[in-house]
Amino acid sequence: MTNNINKISAYGDSILKGAVTGTESGHLFDIIEDSSLVLAARTLGFELNNQSVFGSVVAKTQRRLNKDLEKGVAGDLAIIESGGNDCDYDWTAVSAAPEAEHLPRTTLPDFIAKIDEMVKSCRNAKVTPLIMTMPPLVGDWWFEHICNGQNKDAILKVCKNNPYRPYQNHELYNMHLYNYALQNNVQIVDMRKAMLESDNYRELMCKDGIHPNEEGYKYMAKIWEKELPSIHKEF
Repeated sequence: MTNNINKISAYGDSILKGAVTGTESGHLFDIIEDSSLVLAARTLGFELNNQSVFGSVVAKTQRRLNKDLEKGVAGDLAIIESGGNDCDYDWTAVSAAPEAEHLPRTTLPDFIAKIDEMVKSCRNAKVTPLIMTMPPLVGDWWFEHICNGQNKDAILKVCKNNPYRPYQNHELYNMHLYNYALQNNVQIVDMRKAMLESDNYRELMCKDGIHPNEEGYKYMAKIWEKELPSIHKEF
């Protein structure tokens, strides 16, 4: 690319990996060959090192980033994508014991602290950090997915009788992520905003309400293709 970013590494979860759910394979999820970054790399011509993993929380993502930084293989730009699993709960535990105290998989202060550590590690290694915001949930679909096979009444109780509480938590983490990036001069690709600007973002999502479908990944690829050439290489 003309901005001299030739190698991009991605550190995220199933969304950057290209996971889809609800397919005819019968698997919990499938990884499609043409993820958003694979499509963008094909168009823009950069080398891609995708270290994203299904189900990853920010602490696990940080370990993969640090390993690449130690080896010196992260490249010019590190895309940091996390939050969807961090803000989520262990719904099986919630379903079994709604009276117990339940916290997100990563508390919000810990989530932002880990993001900050990752950004600083990138900059110390002279790798440009780039934060991708969290694609939007389809709140009603996600809640039904959470409750599938679980005690719905127990989950509702922990959600304060608000089925959109998981969506609210997802939105909250994303807002803090976005604010962190602004306050620390970290460049952003605002995938959430871009998908909400589509004619109907629900059509871009799997029926679990959290993973983009194949059309969703194609839509994301177009955002990458638009935004990545304008990213400023810090070092």
